[in-house]
Amino acid sequence: MDAVEFLASNVVALPKERTDEDFLKYATKMLSDYQLQMRQLENRSLIEKVITTRIKYVGDISRRILQCIEHYLKGHPAAAYQSLDESLVELGAHFDMLCPSADMSAFVNPMYRFRTNIIDSVQANELFHIPFELRHIVASMRYSIPGLPALYLGGSTNVCWLELGKPDLKDVTVSRFEAFPNTNLKILNFGYRPERLAAWIRDAPDEFRKLNSGTAVIGSFVACWPLIALCSVRRKHSNAKFHAEYILPQLLLQWITNTRKFHGIRYFSTQCQEYYDDPKTSMNYVFPALSVKSMGVCPELCKLFGLTKPTQWSQAKAEKPTKLPRPHYKYKGKFKLDLENEFGHVESVLLSKPVLTLP
Repeated sequence: MDAVEFLASNVVALPKERTDEDFLKYATKMLSDYQLQMRQLENRSLIEKVITTRIKYVGDISRRILQCIEHYLKGHPAAAYQSLDESLVELGAHFDMLCPSADMSAFVNPMYRFRTNIIDSVQANELFHIPFELRHIVASMRYSIPGLPALYLGGSTNVCWLELGKPDLKDVTVSRFEAFPNTNLKILNFGYRPERLAAWIRDAPDEFRKLNSGTAVIGSFVACWPLIALCSVRRKHSNAKFHAEYILPQLLLQWITNTRKFHGIRYFSTQCQEYYDDPKTSMNYVFPALSVKSMGVCPELCKLFGLTKPTQWSQAKAEKPTKLPRPHYKYKGKFKLDLENEFGHVESVLLSKPVLTLP
């Protein structure tokens, strides 16, 4: 098995579908299968050697992550957090590699946010995160801390629609969000999917014949895979009050609010059944509030992000689309015309709207 086959294999593919009722048992088998798959590599090329040298990291991290889950399921969230923190320390530079050192503000744009069932027109601040005075309605989500408002954004209007359970678009109000430039925006990038990394190696093999940033990204992803994978397991019980699949991502968001090393997390949606050629179309972002107030929204997040005036979907759809550059809905090189005509049309309209700054 070579590196491309390894990253494109079913064992390494993400996101995962949980098959066992016992989440700890499922996680244990998943990480065991991954380590076994690593040992099947031929170890002939440089990139294969980069991957196999991470086996010890993966074994150590897997043990700590399983301890983290076990602590949480026993009702010891503080011990679970400590195990996660130890895991991240163990990963060291591999984990840091998942956060580009450059300002991410230009890289993430454009982003979008939906609200549904709005009867009257709304102000821009009403499409920002849930205000502090309504923190009691902040629900438990994959990347969330119950009661802490956070700004959730999608890399496309289609992924927003999928995350909200495919609401009737006539009930949708939407804004485009932009990260302001030169803010030194730091984002933990959990948006890498193994299939795309496999395609990168396959399509540009010369880039992986010597040690460079590309081999470093692959090596770091392989080392961090146990954590990324267990943050990317689809819910087994969609209507449940508790989702074991949320244990690690929620603890990770808590770690981010404690350490302040990152402003937020970029992660691929688990709601997508197929992933399009441009990864931005399936990306989600979460930015937790950076300060606590009795009312209103986080002033620090307002300095990082602006948004267009909230627009009803039907109104945007009625406007003439622009030709401004944007991510396209293409799958294996072919346009998905139904998505382009619906979601792409609205995105092109929103790209022409001015971005507002919240006070």
